Amino acid sequence: MQQHPLVAILIRIGTFVLVMIALSIMIFVLARVVPGDPARMALGPSATPEQVQAVRLQMGLDKPLVVQYLDYAGKALRGDLGMSLVSQRQVITDLGQTVPATLELVLLSVVFMFVVAVPLGVVMAHSRDRAIDHVGRLLSLTGVIIPSFLFAITLQLIAARLRSGWPIIGRLDHDMSWAGGPTGLLLLDGILAGRLDVTLNALQHLILPAFALSMAGIGQVTRITRSAMIENQRKDHVLTLKSFGVPERVIIFKYLLKLSSIAPLTIMGLEFASLIGNAFVIEMVFAWGGFASYGLTSVLQKDLNAVTAVVLVAGLFFIIANLIVDILITIIDPRLRRKEAR
Repeated sequence: MQQHPLVAILIRIGTFVLVMIALSIMIFVLARVVPGDPARMALGPSATPEQVQAVRLQMGLDKPLVVQYLDYAGKALRGDLGMSLVSQRQVITDLGQTVPATLELVLLSVVFMFVVAVPLGVVMAHSRDRAIDHVGRLLSLTGVIIPSFLFAITLQLIAARLRSGWPIIGRLDHDMSWAGGPTGLLLLDGILAGRLDVTLNALQHLILPAFALSMAGIGQVTRITRSAMIENQRKDHVLTLKSFGVPERVIIFKYLLKLSSIAPLTIMGLEFASLIGNAFVIEMVFAWGGFASYGLTSVLQKDLNAVTAVVLVAGLFFIIANLIVDILITIIDPRLRRKEAR
């Protein structure tokens, strides 16, 4: 019996909620058992013991861990993630300013992965063991083994060497007047406000860091797509289609591409989380000021509320990305619904 797509989606959403609860407990405990007094680190070495104790009481660090977690979870459900000890602002405010920058960067990187890697993998599989296949395999391997920050610095040097005026730091030109938009995504806000100059300028700033960030993913997805295409070319139904004289392009675009898209989609879902984690290097090279560099700073300064919120948001993005991938795969391949319904 085949499972209804809506039931499959509801099961995945239920799993998603359980995973988020488990993740919140794990990160909350880890953030509080690591060595170091967060109150002391927030106040600095010159603070008196009385001042440190006052901050500890204010943060509720004197309460049992279970009580601390329940207090935190209750506030988090109301949108209160606590106060950052470093910025002295609400963590939710800091996230509102930094998450859109990283999200925009990561989303464009995923677009690059899909647009570049999937067609390249298909062409390489179709031209197996020819020159274009060998060159593609070399390039994809290069993308996997070279760290993203080297790509970032190389792209900056090339842009500077060519004196093209192409922006290599920041999200917008300094002389551009822009008060910001409702989403924080400059590409989208520029369109919503009718400011195409902002959108185009933001896109110019995005291309180099997004391309540098996506290089490892492009290499992986290219290789996975090529392997999946080659494997599926040997399937009986594909060989039967060929024996009946069905044109090659029809076999590739109507049958093979759909069948071979499951593995690349899964990899892209996993890559989404690693892109958020790896983005801090790119953000530092390009002076991006996003969520990933905010998270790194929070960890180094043991800003408990910020660290917990950063991990939860990163986990949320990871789970949502995988949920979307699961739904797409379930829609693409009905055999999975039948398997889960047994």
